[in-house]
Amino acid sequence: MVPFGLLRASWRASQPVGKLAGALLSAALLPEALSVSVASARPMDPALARLVVDPSCPTASAACVPDRASYTKLVNQLGAALAPHAAHGARTTGLAGFDVSLLAALTSIDSGADYWRRGTLGSDGADAENAAPEEYLQLYTLELRKGFGFGIEAAASLGAMPHTSLLAWGAELRVALLEGMHHGLWRYLPDTSLGLAWREATGLGELALGTFALDARFSHPFAWASGFSVTPWLGYQWVRIDGRSELVDLTPRVGALEACEYAGNAVPGSPGSTEALGALPASGAPAAALDGSPLCRASGADLANSASFGDAEVYRHRVLVGVSYRRAPLRVAAQLETDLVRPDAAQSDASVSRALRCDANGASCQPSPRQWTLVLEVGASF
Repeated sequence: MVPFGLLRASWRASQPVGKLAGALLSAALLPEALSVSVASARPMDPALARLVVDPSCPTASAACVPDRASYTKLVNQLGAALAPHAAHGARTTGLAGFDVSLLAALTSIDSGADYWRRGTLGSDGADAENAAPEEYLQLYTLELRKGFGFGIEAAASLGAMPHTSLLAWGAELRVALLEGMHHGLWRYLPDTSLGLAWREATGLGELALGTFALDARFSHPFAWASGFSVTPWLGYQWVRIDGRSELVDLTPRVGALEACEYAGNAVPGSPGSTEALGALPASGAPAAALDGSPLCRASGADLANSASFGDAEVYRHRVLVGVSYRRAPLRVAAQLETDLVRPDAAQSDASVSRALRCDANGASCQPSPRQWTLVLEVGASF
């Protein structure tokens, strides 16, 4: 088992770079991390049942209403940590090239926000809220990259996010439009590539999360006679984050059938149907309506406390700045990613933009801030 408990202290260092000091060690232990992630619920796993407009609804015997604005904000920030984080320049590995690498990504989140406290499980699955959400989300990834000539390159990745049950897998395809031009005016042009990448997550309970990204990169290698090269790059990335909610029981601690004093179903000829028909007035159903619905002797209000948060589609515009050092076959890289504009300004859907601006929730709501991600990568190129 990965000793994440021993690593946690280093990840709580005051500076983000200090938090990345042990990241590549954890990434090297990725197979064990994958087995740990699926073993049990973790403190930063989503707890969608708590995202209701009125948290007192379970005890007030009132219908619970999903807080879709908070759900959208949670999807927005969690999706930014899941988005593709490949740290490379525009030049591909070439026809005979092959690259294997380990990546550690650290993404900032608005950990003090209400939707992170209510929307994540917390220690020991506490009923109320997560009293101490993580300040950053970590993602460790194993990536394989292969060139196919004509400037085409493909990659596949597999990763895990500590303190959650999230497992991620994805793929990338890119085309280098300009690379390795050494003659004439072409030598003054940077290497240029266009790419698309997809990453999907599993293990998040009622939440299905996926990301799709398009990017453009510009880079230029600087080689030294001693045998090493340094390649800085600049890029732009457009990200689409897709969150999809299953049916969620908004009152998981309340037994709906026990609370309504379940008498049976309104179907003809079923066992206890006489008793069930006698309970019809209490259920609110029309007399003799044999429609298969559950029948109650008491209030059946909690039977309506299951709902889907629906789909949330969030867009992000990000800038990528990175540099790599290579001395064959070793390659080390670092990349910083951050939003070009505020998340709410990047949306085409007015309701999503409104949720990220917090207009729907009034003065108590905080807007979703820009996020940044710091990526470290170590690998070997052949």
